[in-house]
Amino acid sequence: MSLLVCQDRMRAATLLADIIEQAVKDQPRLVLGLASGATSGRAYWDLVSRYCRGIDLSFRFVTTFNTDEFIGVAPEDPRSARYFMNQHLFSQIDIRRENTFVPRGDCVDINAECAAYEHLITARGGLDLVVLGLGHNGHVGFNEPGSTVKSLTRPVEFTPSTLAGLSDGQRFASLSETPQGAITMGIGTIMAARRVLLIATGIGKAQAVAKVFGRRPGPAVPASQLLSHPECTVIVDQDAASGIRRDDIEMTYA
Repeated sequence: MSLLVCQDRMRAATLLADIIEQAVKDQPRLVLGLASGATSGRAYWDLVSRYCRGIDLSFRFVTTFNTDEFIGVAPEDPRSARYFMNQHLFSQIDIRRENTFVPRGDCVDINAECAAYEHLITARGGLDLVVLGLGHNGHVGFNEPGSTVKSLTRPVEFTPSTLAGLSDGQRFASLSETPQGAITMGIGTIMAARRVLLIATGIGKAQAVAKVFGRRPGPAVPASQLLSHPECTVIVDQDAASGIRRDDIEMTYA
């Protein structure tokens, strides 16, 4: 596990974009797992900017799988993960839309959708690199506390803290409008990826980051289980790293 500490959230986003860019250049047919959070969104903006400036960067043969989607929310809904990805990344680069996959939150059979998504990831050879944000309660994707390394793509119910975070007006205007759950890649699905990137920025994530590094890895803090992955990189800014107290954790300032 590598822990990279950046000066601020913009530097963290730039570093994440650097890693994704290099991965695409090294492996043009990269199978990439993507999150649709605000922090990863800054990195996507950076990648779009590089692409538009004519940097030697093509996503033509890349395949993407988003980590989650809200149950009951249609792809064309501006609050959906699909809409977010289309607007912030896919529509602005040369990726083939048929190679971008996001679960259908408005599907009729949720369990069938989850099984099909898991099989599709396997059929594409598995994830080469997966990008993850960190929830306030330690969730990744929407693997809420209690999620184990055996969990695969499935429907989940949000905890009260996740519901409160989602209903802050940035994506959903109120608690009554916020979906009660999502389809998410499981911890097991993520752990099967060849490389994992976890990013967290801002003082609001300091407590969650401290929990990830402050106890023995386990389902109580789902993200902590990723630290045992052989190719896990955690990117944080100084604010998010401010709560880490363990002296045996090696930090690299990037």
